[in-house]
Amino acid sequence: MPVNVKDAPFGAIGNGQTDDTVAIQNAINYAKSLSAAGGGAYRATVYFPAGFYYISSPINVTNVNGLWLTGDGGRYLNSNIIGRTSGVIFDFSGSNISGCENLTFLSLSVYGATRSTIGVLFALTANGGLNCGIKNCYFQLEDYATANNNFGTIGLLNVRSEEFFAHECLIRANTPMVFSSTTNLAETGNNLTVSSPYQTLSTGVGSMGVVSIKGASLQAYEKRQPALVLVGTNSITFDGYMGRLSTAQGANETAVQCVRYTTNINIYATIESYSRILRATLGGFDGNIINVVMVNSLAPTTDLIDLTGCSVKGLKAKVTLPNPGERTGRYFIYHAPIGNGYQQATGFMTNSEITCFDITDNQYAVSANLLKRSENVIVNSDQPYEKKGGRIKQLFTNSKSAGTSGSITPVVILRFREANQLPFNNTNAGFYRIWIDGVIKGGSYASGVSFVLCFQAQIVISQSYDGQYAPLSNTVIILDKSVTNPTALDIASISLDLSFSGGYGIVTLTPKVMGSVAIEPVSYDGHAEIQSDFLVNEAVIAK
Repeated sequence: MPVNVKDAPFGAIGNGQTDDTVAIQNAINYAKSLSAAGGGAYRATVYFPAGFYYISSPINVTNVNGLWLTGDGGRYLNSNIIGRTSGVIFDFSGSNISGCENLTFLSLSVYGATRSTIGVLFALTANGGLNCGIKNCYFQLEDYATANNNFGTIGLLNVRSEEFFAHECLIRANTPMVFSSTTNLAETGNNLTVSSPYQTLSTGVGSMGVVSIKGASLQAYEKRQPALVLVGTNSITFDGYMGRLSTAQGANETAVQCVRYTTNINIYATIESYSRILRATLGGFDGNIINVVMVNSLAPTTDLIDLTGCSVKGLKAKVTLPNPGERTGRYFIYHAPIGNGYQQATGFMTNSEITCFDITDNQYAVSANLLKRSENVIVNSDQPYEKKGGRIKQLFTNSKSAGTSGSITPVVILRFREANQLPFNNTNAGFYRIWIDGVIKGGSYASGVSFVLCFQAQIVISQSYDGQYAPLSNTVIILDKSVTNPTALDIASISLDLSFSGGYGIVTLTPKVMGSVAIEPVSYDGHAEIQSDFLVNEAVIAK
């Protein structure tokens, strides 16, 4: 039988006016004390019938094993806990195999400074703090920007309570969810040290991971804080929605904030209103998966994922931007300039794959300073490429027209963003080396006359510290050629040229076509690789 908080001798009223703190606490204490016939403890569920339970101090559910609190079904305005505790509503610090479901947590602005600022707290103590969770709960902790040392209201706060789950929950707060490996959250930019009113939390830095968040909706008030804050976490899966209820105040654009070493997080989400999906700082970002649909951004020029200063390994990121107005001029993977752009990126990226077919300009796929310090990276964009062995390889090039026989036009077969975008100084020296493996073909199925020429080519050019280029070195090797009727249609040779304009390097190819037929189409098909060596940035293949 569950312990009913309204039953005698507890006598909770649940009318939203009577203070039910003592009644609820007595019911929980009684459930803690129960023992089974023949000895040994057991835990009855503590049941909250539908109603509004006003509490004036935090409910102590700490240092207990196997205690579950449950409401009267549904997750919206059924069994409601109205918090006027000036802090946390339910405190589960040090508890194992415990949690709550079917409850609504309310903290209303009409109660001013006495309103609760944290919905539920789970944390590690010397007694424990594992295998807990919440299910089918609704949190409405209204906008209170200065609470919790400027974190504002926090729906769910977890410090080192691992093997945790939060399923089918809707959380509305300034910061809906925070998971941390330490009680000191100053590295997030908000100088908050987490504490429990009843227990001493484990100090130092430990592990925080193995967390399942499914069917969640995280909705933040204003542009103040991220929806999800992760400090030193591992093995966290998020599946749900992140958005904002209002956007009139504040400047935060980041939906997920990762601080310290972050590994094995899996984010599958639709994100609205936020402009940036994720920002990681102060450490490694390893083995993580991000699969996001990003819509209704209010600042569409913001980068999507900021990994400044991080060591990034094994990242798999896939982003869809369905609104065309939110696609241009945005970095997918970004690293801030170092030393006003005169120094290499402090972070690096290896063994990673990023996918965003809505990116049409590859200079925005990975910022050039991070690409400089990247290896074994695949970019699946509108024009895919990969970097491996120090070379950037264009994965494919669709057939491009070179005009018709008798009216040949040069064809651009490679465009790349110059590596050196800085004002000229003594760090500007470097070189570009370009490989091309291609086919020139002419003729048509209808005419029955055609040629195919296969070739490889290499272009090398050096740049001195003052920005001046050395003479171009250009080598073309004809590998093979096939012609059906040389008199009607043939190719004698090809020429390649590299020029620079507007910050781009442009490689053009011009075939020399001969024969008596002057209307047959001529085209190029192939792929290219580019290797560059400049101090700060890497050359980026562009469409």
